[in-house]
Amino acid sequence: MRNLRTMFLVATLGAVGSAHGLLVPIIPFPPTNMETFDTMPPGTYAGFAGMGGFAGFSRVPAVNAMQVGGGPILPPLSPPNAMYGRGTDVLLRFQAPRRRFGGWFRVANSGVVVTQATFIFRNSASIIVGIAVVPINTASWQWYGWFSTLAFHSVEIQGNGTSPGYVGMDHLLLAP
Repeated sequence: MRNLRTMFLVATLGAVGSAHGLLVPIIPFPPTNMETFDTMPPGTYAGFAGMGGFAGFSRVPAVNAMQVGGGPILPPLSPPNAMYGRGTDVLLRFQAPRRRFGGWFRVANSGVVVTQATFIFRNSASIIVGIAVVPINTASWQWYGWFSTLAFHSVEIQGNGTSPGYVGMDHLLLAP
């Protein structure tokens, strides 16, 4: 009986573990879809279509707003705009599966201390296929990008501050 329980536990953990892909860090790549936020009017948004309509950007949780603009709070990588979740994390949903995602990230100068960003990659059934945790700061934009061994349909970007969000982003890249 004990061996049967052990076998069941190992089989269950193996099935759960196999749902996760491997996220391999990569350098900037030629994208099929890109978002620079530069064609958007500066302002606050509850959600918007980005990457030429290929991606939907939304708030997680559905409170506060995503802030698009430039200036001292979030100087853009290249003017005029960048984006961050003001009191909310950001979810990107894609119209088709992809395996490469990346962009330039930093902390918004808002007074909320954020030292890490977490990227959660999910498939079309919202099952996590990979998680990456990276350091970020307010001093400079940093490239972070990954190739996933399993296709993903969404990426959630979370900050680790006392309030959700405050992870600035610019020039997001996406490819199969």
